[in-house]
Amino acid sequence: MPQDFPMTRLTRIDLPFCLYHVFSRTIGLKHIDDVAFHDIKDKNKFLDYVERYSGLFSFRIHAWCLMSTHFHLLLESTEQAVLSEFMRRLLTAYTVYFNRRHDRHGHLFQGRFHSLIIDKATHLLAVSRYIHLNPVKTTKPANPETYACSSLKYYLKGGEPSYLYTKETLDWFGGEREKYGEFVRKGLTEETALPIHFRRFVGDPSFGERMGKLLVWGSTKGSRAEKAKRLRKYKERQKADDICDIVAGHFHLSSQAIKSGRSAHGITGVARTLSMILLREKLPWTYREIADFMNIYWISGVTRRVFNQGENKEILQHLNIIRKKFH
Repeated sequence: MPQDFPMTRLTRIDLPFCLYHVFSRTIGLKHIDDVAFHDIKDKNKFLDYVERYSGLFSFRIHAWCLMSTHFHLLLESTEQAVLSEFMRRLLTAYTVYFNRRHDRHGHLFQGRFHSLIIDKATHLLAVSRYIHLNPVKTTKPANPETYACSSLKYYLKGGEPSYLYTKETLDWFGGEREKYGEFVRKGLTEETALPIHFRRFVGDPSFGERMGKLLVWGSTKGSRAEKAKRLRKYKERQKADDICDIVAGHFHLSSQAIKSGRSAHGITGVARTLSMILLREKLPWTYREIADFMNIYWISGVTRRVFNQGENKEILQHLNIIRKKFH
């Protein structure tokens, strides 16, 4: 394991255009049922959510490995600094599915996921190999290529799912998959420990210093990062308006009626609920951001509608029709 599922709480560093190694364990390890994935169906469902939310939050997925009690992801942010919200959505969605399927309650993963920021220029390959070698202790013989639930098989044989970005790693080997396989196999006999500094950076010692300066720069008023964030928020607001316009048009209502903030019943209430569900699906917004946009004071006014969508046939019928208008 990296050094090593750190226990002391660290301030989360969340930056655009940044490479992360993210990992998390289940709540307990005392019983045989304290696992995150019982079978291939569970693992495929988790990857379905990885695909869904990496698309919504514009993350590149470079590698993954799903073990019974934990998982590893190598992912890269693009223009948005939304790692925490991406992981919150991913883990919440999977936990709800897992609890329903296995008739359990409560949290599944430990309170905070762990993330290491990777110096992409020097350690992309090392972390990719580290993740792909993670199952070695569980496979017999010790061959990571026989493990079904990591991205290694796609690196070696092709057929990658659309959300798995193998090109950048394979380009280091001239695009030759077998050469990457040789690189991974060397890790079976070579030292593969990652150079972790300050329990959050993987790279040369100077990498942490450079990242510290980047954090200061990114928080400076008037910086390019701050301007890019404002532009992104503006575009998200435009998309949110478009969503409400589409819902309003479906019900022959005005967008203002949907966003009025007042308690609404009948068709207007249905339209408001559908707008909140679609805002949640189509935008990387928190419940607080959706509540503010819909002029709702209490976040529970949003969460209640979103979580109860599957219990109302009328909502689901309209939702299926309106979703087609976004394609």
